[in-house]
Amino acid sequence: MLINARNVRSMAIAVLTVATAAISVQPAVSAELKVAHFMPAMHPMDQGVMSPLAEDISTATGGALTMRIYPSGELGKGPVQQYKRVVTGVADIVFGIPEYTPKQFAKTGVVHIPGLFANGTEATNALWDNIELFEDEYAGAKLLGLWANNPSVLITREKPVRTLADMQGMKIRTPNPVMAALVEAWGGIPVSMPTTDTYNAMNTGVIDAVMIGPSGIRSYKLNETAKYVTTNIPSALDSFYLLMNNSSWDQLSDEQKTQLDALTGRKISLQGAKSFFEAGQAGLDLARESGVELIEISPEADAEFRAGMKDTLTAFLDEKSDQTGADAHAIAAALGSK
Repeated sequence: MLINARNVRSMAIAVLTVATAAISVQPAVSAELKVAHFMPAMHPMDQGVMSPLAEDISTATGGALTMRIYPSGELGKGPVQQYKRVVTGVADIVFGIPEYTPKQFAKTGVVHIPGLFANGTEATNALWDNIELFEDEYAGAKLLGLWANNPSVLITREKPVRTLADMQGMKIRTPNPVMAALVEAWGGIPVSMPTTDTYNAMNTGVIDAVMIGPSGIRSYKLNETAKYVTTNIPSALDSFYLLMNNSSWDQLSDEQKTQLDALTGRKISLQGAKSFFEAGQAGLDLARESGVELIEISPEADAEFRAGMKDTLTAFLDEKSDQTGADAHAIAAALGSK
């Protein structure tokens, strides 16, 4: 059979078209993603966020993409190392706390200012409404979620706290730098430590009290170490992230990326805030059932605590501005404008 130049060209175009189509159709990737966190397997963030996400992504991808959750530091001890673990690929996805590496997430830390939000849902929506202010801090990984819990409560080992005077000289575990500064301004001694160390520190008297979201009462069995919980001292929120290794993200098909995006972002973040709220209520109920006295400070005592906050918070925002080169006061104003 004679093949003229026109036929050769037509055949070549047909072959190229088929080859191009084969390249452009990205096959689904079958993969098991390693998800690492440092809490017990029954922690609200495992049960309310990560386990449901694992189920949802498996369903959405027909089982092609699954997640295996490693709780309690199984992929490496030390909550402070979570960001490093996801960047270096020890885990594909990690849950972590920005304030464990505050210099890395200095702008995110502005959300912790006491009095800025009434609850974690407000704070979480404000973060996502202004997410462009924080995205550069997470450039080393794919940001899947960013949320907040409710303001901390004060859990005390022996001494009830009803007034500012009661705080004097107490060694208090604080969740973030702004609360450490406030505790110091109020006459206490701030102590920084991971939440996983608080039970032993309270039990042995290394610290006198813990400032933590009320969900931590159940998660870390603090009802076993405390006699009192002061529920309404002006306090800060904590923030939390869910991050994915960039290479792990890049290896997903476009369809799988779309499916994972649909399940994460603001959606999973609001679920995280909701889970913390529900767990906080359960934590306070457990404390009450365990014989722990729940204390609400009076309006007069609240005014005492707030009187010393202004200068400390101004200094905190000035420091954040110096750390980031951004205007932390403007970030706080943007967050609080919601």
